[in-house]
Amino acid sequence: MTYTRYTDPKVRVEEDYVVTSDGVTLRMIDFVPPCDTPERPMVVFVPGWISLIDGWKDVLQRLTPRYRTLYVETREKASARLPRRPARVDFSMPRMSRDIGEVLERKVAPERASCLAGSSLGATVILDYLSGDARRQPGVAILIAPICELIYPFWLPLLIRPVPPFLYTATKPMLKWYLRDIRLDKHKEPEQVKKYAETLDAAEPGRLKANAFAIRDYSLWEKLPGITSPVLIVGARSDTLHDVDIVSRMARLIPDAETEIMSSNRETHSARMGDLIAHRTNRLHTI
Repeated sequence: MTYTRYTDPKVRVEEDYVVTSDGVTLRMIDFVPPCDTPERPMVVFVPGWISLIDGWKDVLQRLTPRYRTLYVETREKASARLPRRPARVDFSMPRMSRDIGEVLERKVAPERASCLAGSSLGATVILDYLSGDARRQPGVAILIAPICELIYPFWLPLLIRPVPPFLYTATKPMLKWYLRDIRLDKHKEPEQVKKYAETLDAAEPGRLKANAFAIRDYSLWEKLPGITSPVLIVGARSDTLHDVDIVSRMARLIPDAETEIMSSNRETHSARMGDLIAHRTNRLHTI
């Protein structure tokens, strides 16, 4: 796969891999601009649940020519390589949080300033990492529409649990309906509806199911006051899946947090978002 459409022609792009402590191999896309030096901050970006890189094209096009950017694909994605006994793979939030710590320890030099950015479940994983014994604290964390708790409707596990992964296609229409008509605003945010439909189509069924059950009933609320890193939480007024009131409440609980409210989910995936991450990363030069 080529990644030229996500960046400037002068930026060097490489696929990179990290084998985590439990044997799962994570794929990363490393964007290295000509201006990169060890003294310049770098960005580590963690996309959302089964998110596709195409959804971040506009952000990456603005960000990667200015700062080295490591785009990290989490373990539920089809790009991850699992050990020989995938049924034993841990897809829980603590394990995904540990993955982030291991990526930072291996790919970001200890003396190098960094911006840790992420969206949706990727942002949640980052917050979980920061709330624990995080050995590598970023200069700033920029979190787009983080999910603070994962409470499913009672009928969803009942629907999904008995269905083997190879019959995932049978339940996919129900999942799309739930997102389109219950959780999302299909009239104001048709791009978001399309994006989630495409991610469901691209998902690896076994991992999707295992991950969904492993993170069920997870909550961040009690962990937020323990986060010491500077945090910027970005919300969208028309994004009903990630409510703005919840974003504001989360920011109030984090000691050093600000909020940025954009108009729509589309804007949080736009060039403006890329400029915002680059601007906040630029501030780390003077810290």
